[in-house]
Amino acid sequence: MKHASRYSFVPWFFFALFFSVGLVVNKAGNLSYHFLLLIALGSAISLKWVPQPTIVRAWLQLRWIFVASGGMAFALLVHQLSEQKIQISAYDNVLRIAFLGVLTWVGLLLPSKLIKSLRWFFLLGAVLATAKLTYMSGFGQTRVTVVDFVPLIAYSQLVLLLSVFSVLSIGWNDTRSKFKAFLLILSALIGLYNIYLSQARGAWIAVPVFIVLTCLILFKNIKLFKTVLLSSVIVVVLIFAASATSIVQQRISDAKNDIHLYIDKVTPDTSIGIRFQLWKGAWVLFKENLVFGVGKDNFPAALKSLENRGIISKMAAGFPHSHNEILYNMATLGLFGLLGILTAYFVPIYYFCREIRHADQDIKVAAAMGLSLCLGYFIFGLVDVMFMWRICNIFYVMSIAIFMAFIIRRKMDLLDA
Repeated sequence: MKHASRYSFVPWFFFALFFSVGLVVNKAGNLSYHFLLLIALGSAISLKWVPQPTIVRAWLQLRWIFVASGGMAFALLVHQLSEQKIQISAYDNVLRIAFLGVLTWVGLLLPSKLIKSLRWFFLLGAVLATAKLTYMSGFGQTRVTVVDFVPLIAYSQLVLLLSVFSVLSIGWNDTRSKFKAFLLILSALIGLYNIYLSQARGAWIAVPVFIVLTCLILFKNIKLFKTVLLSSVIVVVLIFAASATSIVQQRISDAKNDIHLYIDKVTPDTSIGIRFQLWKGAWVLFKENLVFGVGKDNFPAALKSLENRGIISKMAAGFPHSHNEILYNMATLGLFGLLGILTAYFVPIYYFCREIRHADQDIKVAAAMGLSLCLGYFIFGLVDVMFMWRICNIFYVMSIAIFMAFIIRRKMDLLDA
């Protein structure tokens, strides 16, 4: 991209700022996001900045991913049109994801080597965020529900993803420095310690997936069977190590007890029992409002109506969402919501699955990072609602954008070599 280098460090700074302190400093993530949008606008209208035709064509080839990123915004629009009531403020979160194409465009201002340097900010972000959680929880003695401005569960899951990005970036280690590799591997332990502190059961579900993906990328000379075997051994070791701690033992015991109390109809109002009720309630709302859903603003009232009908308890009716991303979008936005959330997950997943088969190792690593992000959000969404929180929307779209930008830039580097 002609003249890209003279503009590179400005967008790089805001990407680095977001990944390093976006979870720690309030407003830092939002600030980074909006400055990147302004940079994209400025670069697009600047007469001095002329993109190479090959870069533009590569960017345009991703148009269906960019269209898919607007799926949830479109679902919200359809619902509001069905109610003949347009509320602009409701688009605050969903439009952040819809600007994926714009953020990818500004990501292309960064040369591939500069994008690679962001791995150290993945590591820094994981370290700072875990240190903050450690302090606020008193080294795990107190289970906080919100870490400053981010809900605990979402917070721990985003830190875990930063750790996964750091570990995968070992595949970018051109110098093969053992010290650099050690620092990046350290981030894996930081991520695991973080979800241990948060006591987030949902985050542990994704860990085996991340381990398999990491082994496939970093041990590329090992056959698939051996990779799966190695991954299984690592998972088993982690399970035994975690189960030896009092916190994990207590969480497992609580989960078993909750399930028995729910199945035996002793009480539905346990941590897991409430989730079962909310999933059931969301499914009922979806069936009764199949096309357009009940609307996000109407969801609390809809739960209250389910309580009055004896479908869920009073305690369950007081929750703001269904603790399942897909069911929540189905209940609130109907079939359009289902389509919107599935495209947000699986269109990028398809793209990264395609690129992970590329012959170039650097492209494989970036694709693996993108795949871990999308699969992580999908798995986390089975027991939580990630896209309800602004920081989660920004994290998702900025991560996808920078990984796709790297893949495009790296392909251009290979063509120029």
